[in-house]
Amino acid sequence: MKKTLPLLVAVILVIGCSVPSFAGNPYASANIGLVWYEDETATQAEGDEDATVSFEFDSGITLTGAIGYDFGTTRLEAELGYQTNDVSTLKWEDPNYYCDGDGCGESDKAGATGNVSLTTFMFNGYYDIKPMDDSNVEIFFTAGIGAAFVHFDEVGPGWESGDLVKDYTSTFSETTWAYQLGAGVAIPVSDEIMIDARYRYFDSADITSRDDDELTDDDPMNISFDSHSALVGLRYNF
Repeated sequence: MKKTLPLLVAVILVIGCSVPSFAGNPYASANIGLVWYEDETATQAEGDEDATVSFEFDSGITLTGAIGYDFGTTRLEAELGYQTNDVSTLKWEDPNYYCDGDGCGESDKAGATGNVSLTTFMFNGYYDIKPMDDSNVEIFFTAGIGAAFVHFDEVGPGWESGDLVKDYTSTFSETTWAYQLGAGVAIPVSDEIMIDARYRYFDSADITSRDDDELTDDDPMNISFDSHSALVGLRYNF
């Protein structure tokens, strides 16, 4: 999906260039929904070693709020978003961890504690397909690009003995770019208010963990995040 970024940028530019020069109708929107992070694998950022740490996640919550302009068949908006998921499982793999008569390698898997959250600021473009009959249901497609503030909050093995959890817990924050793609339907319930339901795919560029991170044994690791969301919300047209 990361290879779609040039296409995404082109889509947003086309949408922006197609917007009429006159002012549009302002609106505000808010959405809430469920988010599912895909399983992610962190790889070493330095050296030739190929040790990895893999993360599996529980489902989580996502929230968005946006302000924008509706130009008829196209819309432009600025969106603030938040998504958070608990880490359910961690897996370490390091083929150079030990060597014996049977060769070298280690793989270890454990339950996990902590969560990973993303706070995002996105610039979104929309293409709306207006109703052709009396149903008043609109279909829309959206693409966005922006920044993601990624926060690891006490992510570590899920052992119950506090010292082990504390010694191997990771807490840090990094900022990176991100993009999203989505589609949905909107139903007007009054002249000013619309209810919409949507699917969203979200993807970030790599972030790099600290070089003193206990979870990765002081090795900086690269990791990115992509997620799938199902959201419902309201749009208020001023």
